[in-house]
Amino acid sequence: MFAMAVTSGEKLHSLLFWLYGDLSRGRFFDLWIMVPVILIGSFILYGMARSFNLIASGEEVAAQLGVDVERAKWIALVIVSLMCGTTVAFSGIIGFVGLIVPHLVRMAFGPDHRLLLPASGLFGASFMIGADLLARTVISPSELPVGVITAFLGAPFFLYLLYLKRRPWTL
Repeated sequence: MFAMAVTSGEKLHSLLFWLYGDLSRGRFFDLWIMVPVILIGSFILYGMARSFNLIASGEEVAAQLGVDVERAKWIALVIVSLMCGTTVAFSGIIGFVGLIVPHLVRMAFGPDHRLLLPASGLFGASFMIGADLLARTVISPSELPVGVITAFLGAPFFLYLLYLKRRPWTL
């Protein structure tokens, strides 16, 4: 908020687009930073897919089957944080993708992380391409931040997921 208060003109526009999530300001040089982080992180997480499957069946069961549950959770937390932080640094805050895509992929392909992780990556990328296409064309010749499109799609999906649960909220 401070940066927005003291910034004007084109810099304010760029800041707002980053806050909404924007893919239009990406440069080829950014890929030299993002691609290694995403590829290495993806391979590490995929290598942990068996552990994730076992943890999903219960932490005690996973521990009895030889998974160091706390270590696996910390490694996953660090890797996912690095991957998310790197992409957010270049594209801004694009919400709801991590909510929509994994839920739909899990509904379509089941809970096996050996399939779920690569499918979520591919469908997430496809979803972002479609959202970016809509963002660039829906009010052409102007352009919306892609985060606006994902929010328009994600908010109703989130409400749908809440409707499916239909459990009373407890504290």
